[in-house]
Amino acid sequence: MSYEVHDQLRVTVLNVTKVQYKSRIIFDYVQSCYTVSYIQKGEVITTLEDKEFVAKTGDVMIHRPHKPFNVISQTDGVHYLFNVDIKVKGEQDFFDVFPLGKVVKVRDPGLYEKKFDELRSLWLQEDDDFRTVQTGFLAFFLMHEILESTKLGERRSSRDPIITDRFNNALHYIENGLEEDISREELAQIYHMNPVYFSRAFQKIYGITPMKMLKKMRLQKARQMLENTEHTIDHIAQQSGHYDAAHFSRAFQKAFGQSPTDYRKSIKTTRRSIVPTWFDYQI
Repeated sequence: MSYEVHDQLRVTVLNVTKVQYKSRIIFDYVQSCYTVSYIQKGEVITTLEDKEFVAKTGDVMIHRPHKPFNVISQTDGVHYLFNVDIKVKGEQDFFDVFPLGKVVKVRDPGLYEKKFDELRSLWLQEDDDFRTVQTGFLAFFLMHEILESTKLGERRSSRDPIITDRFNNALHYIENGLEEDISREELAQIYHMNPVYFSRAFQKIYGITPMKMLKKMRLQKARQMLENTEHTIDHIAQQSGHYDAAHFSRAFQKAFGQSPTDYRKSIKTTRRSIVPTWFDYQI
């Protein structure tokens, strides 16, 4: 049994480079081909279609063509990347035939780095037919390594490690400054992110926008103050970040179905109706 290789595989390498940086922030970057970026050092947050993923040393990020992506890193890093177009079985896209995740853990980083260095060395040489064939084989070898790395079990599969606590710092920032005039742009700046993208990504995780989360946390703080303090409505409105008592009362009524004053009265009535037992006084 035999077959012609050119009928089964066509590899076009468009660029091979190493990128070293102190920090890296790229917003809405679009390529016309696949970008395969191996992290030799560092850790980044990368995005695709409103989803966020973490990629660490020894991981490969695969960025699809014609789809905007972000890359954010606040640490030193080194990336080995190449741009490639691979067709198999005629004109089928390699990544359609062998779908891979956004982030893949490489099974043998030492081997991957060695073969990438060979590819980079060839890429820097003068162009000739022999060089073209070699670069194609090496690029496909690297893709084969990535493909095989997805078969090492669930821990190292191509299933993407979606971040679920990405915006904890933003939540803490809101919580510690509820009485301040916090904006979406201010929260996005914590992560060096575009405000529009930040809002979409935040909502993807928590189900509401950052500004609605701010409003919700303000009302929660106000409700706790109504339950546990004797402060005036004006004071509570100020401490929970509302413009004034009237604005606060309208927002509270809409959220909880009672005015702040009625809610406080209902809490006091409920507490008076509770008969303490001997166990309530144990320390």
